[in-house]
Amino acid sequence: MSSSTTQPRQQPDASRYAGRDCLSCRIIGTGALGAVGFYALNQSRAHQPGSLVGKRIMAGVGVAFLVGSIVRWNSFRKDELACVCCWSLGLPIN
Repeated sequence: MSSSTTQPRQQPDASRYAGRDCLSCRIIGTGALGAVGFYALNQSRAHQPGSLVGKRIMAGVGVAFLVGSIVRWNSFRKDELACVCCWSLGLPIN
């Protein structure tokens, strides 16, 4: 019979992972913003119902989401090990 004491595993500090994204989070986030952008651009086409002003607004929104997806893909620090959402879900962090 051994008398070893097991230390509880401490959770890492979330601020350590702030601004970092794993590859899967970057792909999902960029894809979601891009899909919304393409959908908004499709709604601004001539065959869609709506006023000319509404279509121009949708075109602007679509372009903004597409630019946002490009910025999201390129601007965040890349960390293959962990990110904030993986940490908050309790996924293993190496």
